[in-house]
Amino acid sequence: MPTPFDIWSPIFRAPFSGDVTQEITPRFLSPDIKGSPAIEEKVVREVASYGKQLGKVLEALQALSAATDTPLPEIDALVEQVEAAKADAKAALRAEAAAALARLKAVDEDAWREVRGG
Repeated sequence: MPTPFDIWSPIFRAPFSGDVTQEITPRFLSPDIKGSPAIEEKVVREVASYGKQLGKVLEALQALSAATDTPLPEIDALVEQVEAAKADAKAALRAEAAAALARLKAVDEDAWREVRGG
């Protein structure tokens, strides 16, 4: 049974009421991108993601910090947070895979054995 909110929900969006993912790949002819969107897209698709590029910059900053004995606590904290987020994502993916394998075993043990490699 519809509620009065159903009429307004397509018009008004509360925080986190819709997709909360954000694509950060360059969009062709976007006013958000300075320079050449075609080059940006090529670099991201063929060379390295923004995360990979930023990771290299952070590594370089940490190497310079160590070489010059100049502490960069904000950079170190950022690197730790990134590594923690990566570890969390890997753990979640691992748990998701284990749950999927358990479901497969419950419904099709032969397929489960095949996927497990034996």
